[in-house]
Amino acid sequence: MSDVEWKGDLLDPDIYSAALDRARKITIHMRRAWKYLIPIYDKLGRFLRENVLRLGDPPKEYEIVAIDSTFSPTLSLRGLRAEFILLAAVTYPKARRPIFRLKSIREDFNEEEELYSSLSSVMAKREELKLMEDIISRREDFDILVRDGDFPPADAIFQLRKGSSITGLSHRIMKHAKAKKKGLVGLVKRISTSLIAYKFLGSELMEIIDNAPKDIPRPILSDLLSDSIIGWLLMDPGEFINVGRYGDEYEDSKFTISYFSSMVRRKRHYVDRMASLFLQNPLFNDVEVGFYRPHAINGPVIKLTGFNLYLKNFAEYSAKHTRGPSYPDYINLADTACIEHSKTLRPEVIMFDALRVASELEGLDKLSFRGRRADLVALQNVQKLYVFYERERKKKIE
Repeated sequence: MSDVEWKGDLLDPDIYSAALDRARKITIHMRRAWKYLIPIYDKLGRFLRENVLRLGDPPKEYEIVAIDSTFSPTLSLRGLRAEFILLAAVTYPKARRPIFRLKSIREDFNEEEELYSSLSSVMAKREELKLMEDIISRREDFDILVRDGDFPPADAIFQLRKGSSITGLSHRIMKHAKAKKKGLVGLVKRISTSLIAYKFLGSELMEIIDNAPKDIPRPILSDLLSDSIIGWLLMDPGEFINVGRYGDEYEDSKFTISYFSSMVRRKRHYVDRMASLFLQNPLFNDVEVGFYRPHAINGPVIKLTGFNLYLKNFAEYSAKHTRGPSYPDYINLADTACIEHSKTLRPEVIMFDALRVASELEGLDKLSFRGRRADLVALQNVQKLYVFYERERKKKIE
């Protein structure tokens, strides 16, 4: 669908009927999974309630730098494909102007759109980490450096082929933090792990999933055992639970290695590789994991991964500096800075216009083959031409 708004009624009865049919099948599966998991929730509740802590007033206030990033729409030209990552670092609670960075990603054409999107995600994490390293190595005017997302990123621990370079980068940042007595935190809003359930159930968690009735899809079971669900059902507003450190001894392995290897069912060579990675990057062992709910009754579960700080104190600080039911002010500021600056900057439009001008200056627009103009910087999607010029026309009128 183009970016032009459609007029009239968009609701297609056939599409809605298909969507409703699919939705009913999903909810039926969820109801079956819920019934199966009720005894497991009861068991987890007994363990969790013995370990949960109440958030009080934070013993200290922090000076924080929070980092986030966002993507601009992909610029798909006939001879070029580029995407742009906008990064922002905000200082809280100081009224210091945010630091902005713009990074372009240019890749060969890729038939697999999903792979290209994965590359963009890895690149965004890498650029966030580079910004974190610059800040923690050069600045002193803060206590804690926060990334919107886990720290170190899961890719750094998995050491995926495209993400392997962020492993060493993450560990260097941790070395800087330890040397300069700065805290590091990853704040996760979209939680996909099941660390709470694994902490208290261990390998029994996989048996619960494997022994479920065949008519319950395994992905739905996993979702209903995730930290976001367990925390929501079993934790009250204003509560915190610590599930330990990555390097804690657990079931004949380190906690994180045991968890990841069990959940993704990897073979022995995978476990050995992760063990080697932790040996080569020893500070990963000291990453602490906790979950808290803000004081608001509808507050979502928030995951924290922390290094070189007392995590409960930081959760207390974050809960205190949360207006409304959702996330801390420092994360909201970083997120807003990215989104609003991206709307104003619109790097894909600026680059498209600049490429047209540069094409004329450098004679690129005169290239031809077999009597046909190359038009290398022409938009692949001609519908976008109308959208682009329509936006520019409206801006001039305004």
